[in-house]
Amino acid sequence: MTNKNYSESTIKVGTFFSGIGAPEKAFQKLKDEKIIKDYTLEFFSEIDKNAIKSFCAIHNIDESLNLGSITEIKGENLPYCDIWIGGFPCQDISFAGKMKGFDFKSSTRSSLGWEMIRLLKEVNEKPKYVIFENVANITSKAFKNTLDLFKQDLISLGYTLYDRVLNAIDYGVPQTRKRYFLVAILDKNKEFSFIEGTGCAKTLLDYLEREVDEKYYLTTSKYKIVNNKIIFNKKNNPDREYEVDLKKYNTGGVCGKDKSCKFAQSSRVFSQKGYAPTLTANNTSDNCKILVEEV
Repeated sequence: MTNKNYSESTIKVGTFFSGIGAPEKAFQKLKDEKIIKDYTLEFFSEIDKNAIKSFCAIHNIDESLNLGSITEIKGENLPYCDIWIGGFPCQDISFAGKMKGFDFKSSTRSSLGWEMIRLLKEVNEKPKYVIFENVANITSKAFKNTLDLFKQDLISLGYTLYDRVLNAIDYGVPQTRKRYFLVAILDKNKEFSFIEGTGCAKTLLDYLEREVDEKYYLTTSKYKIVNNKIIFNKKNNPDREYEVDLKKYNTGGVCGKDKSCKFAQSSRVFSQKGYAPTLTANNTSDNCKILVEEV
């Protein structure tokens, strides 16, 4: 049976803030599933040297396709692409950061998203589609006015916009990860709708390895009970305590806390019987914890 969504053309792709290339993996999956015939990566834009090496290894391409910092790119020099994709930095928008915002003149890392607007104004032929991605907090009252200005610039360039906050757990991934997606389409006659999620039947337990080196465990199996809470102590640091509510552990989700952690998000202990949390980009080794039972 012929797939009604199948595209006979080869889709030309360009990505900004490319990381290790998650969108490119998505296009490969679309090709493997015969939803598209093929795609070519015309360029990517990344400054982190380790991410660049990983990107090239994962996608089997040469580093010459990397255009480097988006601030150094000139739109008139860009090759034509059917689609641009950019998940611009979220540090100044996320709850986990200082929320300095992404105003056009703010010079924050998150304001680099405006560089894609600049390139759309400079490029010889605009892409048919542009996809932006960021944390859900970009839709909050704190950033609504800036987001509206961002969207208005896209509209003035001829794009029709569709946006929505999506959560990974609605699409079969056992992780609570909400992200804002903004899809800009140059063709006003082309309709678009986000696919509705169907939920997730799996939990962390379905993905965790059963045999894990002991060095990855924060505590031993020893514990004590205080005020109906189970208390574990960190290996090699008995003064650091992890408090767990067993009832919450059995129902999944947040079941306890690291009592010594200064940051609310990082202090949470999650049950292996629930979903994984959103990992924070706080550049520290002190992140969320997962409670697992001994096998």
